[in-house]
Amino acid sequence: MDRLENILINVDLEKGYEHLTKRERKIISLYYLEGYKDEEIAKLYTLTQQAINYIRKKGINKLKIF
Repeated sequence: MDRLENILINVDLEKGYEHLTKRERKIISLYYLEGYKDEEIAKLYTLTQQAINYIRKKGINKLKIF
C-alpha cells in the first residue's frame, strides 16, 4: 500500500479511494503529501495547470461522497 492509501484507510475513506483513477490518486498524493504545486505536477504529466487542478478537485469530490 502506498502512503496515501494508508492515510485514507485511517480516516475511513478507503471506499472513496477505490473510486479514484490512478491519475487522481497520484495527483492528490503529489499535491497533498509531497507538497508539489499544480504547475509542477502539470510539467510531470505534460498537462496544463488548469487540467491538474480539475483532476485533483474531481478526485477530492469523489472522496467527499464517501
